[in-house]
Amino acid sequence: MINKQHFGKRTANFRRRMGLSQAQLAEKLGVSTQAVSKWETAAALPDVELLLELSKLYGVSVNELLESDGFLAHIASRSFEERDGIACFVPAETNSERVQWERDMRAEGWIARNWRAAWGQPGGWSDSGNGGSVAGERGRPNDLRIGRKIAEHGGVILDIGSGPGGGYMPFVLQADPSAQIIISDLSHTVVEEWKRFLDQELDSPFLYYAALDFCDIPFESCTVDAIADHGGIINCIGNQSTALRECYRVLKPGGILVSLNGFVTKEALASLPDHAQQALLKDYPSIFNNLYEDTVLAGFRKIDSMVTDTWTTDEGDSGIAELARDLGVTVRFTEYVRFCEK
Repeated sequence: MINKQHFGKRTANFRRRMGLSQAQLAEKLGVSTQAVSKWETAAALPDVELLLELSKLYGVSVNELLESDGFLAHIASRSFEERDGIACFVPAETNSERVQWERDMRAEGWIARNWRAAWGQPGGWSDSGNGGSVAGERGRPNDLRIGRKIAEHGGVILDIGSGPGGGYMPFVLQADPSAQIIISDLSHTVVEEWKRFLDQELDSPFLYYAALDFCDIPFESCTVDAIADHGGIINCIGNQSTALRECYRVLKPGGILVSLNGFVTKEALASLPDHAQQALLKDYPSIFNNLYEDTVLAGFRKIDSMVTDTWTTDEGDSGIAELARDLGVTVRFTEYVRFCEK
């Protein structure tokens, strides 16, 4: 669907990226500066010939200029339902517990609080009755540094399993507010809330929104430049090896997967009493897998890992933390970020 507002924002952003003033663009196209101003304020659209000229100048399709969902339609490998600017590749959640979780997220403003915390702004979790996240505040410098690396790689960035925290997306946007990012999650509500919030906060024409399963990424092969994974794969609802293979498939040659993971080392496991080891291996076997072999088998050949932090179950409130307390032990995790090149 043609969207004048989207076209106006997008063409203005492309013009600024090229370092052109409205007058300079007008001169290139042989039109008046007033005509360019009208396009960028959504008062008018250029005719077909000028649209083609803009398409060539900016290196994007006419559809991408005119349609808010044009880019996702271009790379999609299957049909989808477009709802309020969101590409819905999976059905909405019906599980009662998940639906309640989504309601709590919306009612308590998790999206806005996580964004403010990521940007170090007032209104984050430290200003709420729940208090700030110790692990989140400690990890923010690393997240900022990694966000810059992803932004510097450039191109189309797919943020998988964005969740209420936004994955690496808030940190990439701090490095480059005009980064081209697909914000995705299995939850429609998560994606809807991010779109609602970011339409007001940034109003960027380079953000796309998709409800999808990253174990079955609905894009053609070799269509994205970078994939950002802030703990989504290790916590995925599905098969981690399948998710890694899907990431490899949709990346362009030379593309990168940046993946945050946390696992319990063999040494950390061995330091626990036998009864605790057996219970953890039975109930949470995935926490002992650092996914290196799975990453190699997915096809990635250049793989660099960087240890970024350690944390314990005493710092969190999760199923495994509850089990650790019941067992009378503290489980230590090692966190790392893996940079994988196709």
